[in-house]
Amino acid sequence: MSKQTKTPNYIKIAVDIAHRIVNNQFIEGERITGRTTLVSIYNVSPETIRRSLALLKDMNVVTINEKSGIIINSKNSAKEFLNKFKTKSDFTYLNNETFDLIKKRKEIDSKLEKNINSIIEFATQLRNVGSIIPFESIVEKDSFAVGKSIGELDFWHNTKATIIAVKRNGDMFLSPGPYFIINEDDIIVYVGDDSVLETVKNYISLH
Repeated sequence: MSKQTKTPNYIKIAVDIAHRIVNNQFIEGERITGRTTLVSIYNVSPETIRRSLALLKDMNVVTINEKSGIIINSKNSAKEFLNKFKTKSDFTYLNNETFDLIKKRKEIDSKLEKNINSIIEFATQLRNVGSIIPFESIVEKDSFAVGKSIGELDFWHNTKATIIAVKRNGDMFLSPGPYFIINEDDIIVYVGDDSVLETVKNYISLH
């Protein structure tokens, strides 16, 4: 689940004050003597309280009088403020979740594109050798091919087979060059006439 944007303290405090008004902890017409009281209640800076009250004043929840303090105007306005905040919060959550989903979709699209390109490239390799079906041979633990490059193996000269790919731990390495090192448990994918299957198996199983 995506994370919501962190709500600033002044908004949290404004919401809490509105909740207190709705729950009759602050009564309509009640005077709160100055911002100092709210500073002590919420243990924040006067500037944070000022911003909180500015939000509530804009919605006619409170009136701010520098001489007489803060007056609670309307319980209904406090309810409207909370509804407005909830709508804004829900929008923020949906907005963030949507962008997260778009990001994930782009990542999936990128992976799909890579896989499709690999399929196309592999299919091209097969077309280049006509209708010949590729063979596969696994490199066993004791094979002399382990640790050697394709160039060192002189593969085609010794087997008359052409390596078109090597499978390793679920990955496909297409058209590996002469410096590609063969590892234990690699699966060599190659083409040639029917006789090469036995030839390759014998060749890579040499000790």
